[in-house]
Amino acid sequence: MTVKKITILIILALVIIASVQILKPSKQTYQYNKNLSTLIDTVPNNIGVQTHVASEVNNVDVNLIKDNGFRIVRDDILWNSVEKKPGEYDFVSNGYDTFNKKLISNGIRPYHILSYSNVNYEKDNSVVTEKGLKAYTKFTGISADRYKNQNGIWEIWNEPNSARFWMPTFSSIDKYTELVASAATVIRKKDPTGIVVAPALATIDNYSLDWLEDTFQKGLLDHIDALSVHLYRATPPETVREDYKKIRLLVKKYSDRDIPILSGEWGYSTGQAFYGVQLNQRQQAQYLVRMFLINMYEGVPINIWYDWKNDGEDPTDGEQNFGIREYDGTTPKEAAYAAKALTTILSGYHFVQRIEASSKNDYILQFTNDKKETVYAYWTQDNEHSINVDKGHHFKGQELSMFGEDTQKIDTKKNPLFLSNSPAYLKASK
Repeated sequence: MTVKKITILIILALVIIASVQILKPSKQTYQYNKNLSTLIDTVPNNIGVQTHVASEVNNVDVNLIKDNGFRIVRDDILWNSVEKKPGEYDFVSNGYDTFNKKLISNGIRPYHILSYSNVNYEKDNSVVTEKGLKAYTKFTGISADRYKNQNGIWEIWNEPNSARFWMPTFSSIDKYTELVASAATVIRKKDPTGIVVAPALATIDNYSLDWLEDTFQKGLLDHIDALSVHLYRATPPETVREDYKKIRLLVKKYSDRDIPILSGEWGYSTGQAFYGVQLNQRQQAQYLVRMFLINMYEGVPINIWYDWKNDGEDPTDGEQNFGIREYDGTTPKEAAYAAKALTTILSGYHFVQRIEASSKNDYILQFTNDKKETVYAYWTQDNEHSINVDKGHHFKGQELSMFGEDTQKIDTKKNPLFLSNSPAYLKASK
């Protein structure tokens, strides 16, 4: 064999080894947040809502958000609003300081989205230049230093797999993952209590999962504490279980870490939404409660409902009607009452197990608190019906409706359990 042939074989072997290395589970190259247990919490500390303080700082009532039972608020810190002039950073005139102070004083955990580009450094809505990368990293560091020691959640960008928020998408995935690596490093340095999350993935379909896998191949999982995804769909909330399965398998392929998945944004509109479905207020309330419950069943530690209030007054515009309150911010929709009931009834409780029923579309979830008290939440995806509870489980106690009203005394030794599309709760007697 000639020296030339041996050289070619060696080069081919090195190429094969390199390609195999790409598919190996990623190794930790950063000091991850050791306090990830702060993500695993009881109701209502795992329940949050999206606001839009950048455009409506004077119309977001934080006291009302707290009273409605939410303990996390997700909102943007817009780079181009903070740094209007290169090197000058303003968190006052845009209302960010005031809003943050209100959140903290009300015991609400801030979930910051470090979002979008800046015309001082980039021509498109992305960060693809070295100049832009350095400037964005500096902006994230200044933000993290300003709002440090609050156990905040720091999300690097919003839906970068969408052309609406990052251009170009697939061809600059390496730039996005480089951005995450750089921003995560400075956030950890400035705010050791913070949780670094990404990528706020837009929807779960073949396109978005391909995009996500590309980021994993480029090392995204090496730099984040948790994976954030947006789970909008035309189907009922329970269908999300298959999507979580797909995401977890993908994560396992590229990392040996137990990386939490966050439901960073998800809701249902009472208008004709982009996914082709329009719900009435009762259906929106049902889906809100079922979304939170099914996420807890799936072990999702942070759950953000989109949106706090409607973004407009046109009832036919789906994008304007994701809120659980009307546009004025003071008028609640049925979903607001349902959210309040859930966070009140299950306050201090955590999910324990699902009680098996004869149909896979029937759900009975058991929750327990530190006093060993038990609450059951139950509903069906199918038409309303009654079921005989398995003999191994005896349900007895006070039933409450989806809106928290006392309905009837329950004793499954005497009567079957009634399930509808509206979840009900049973406070079990000892």
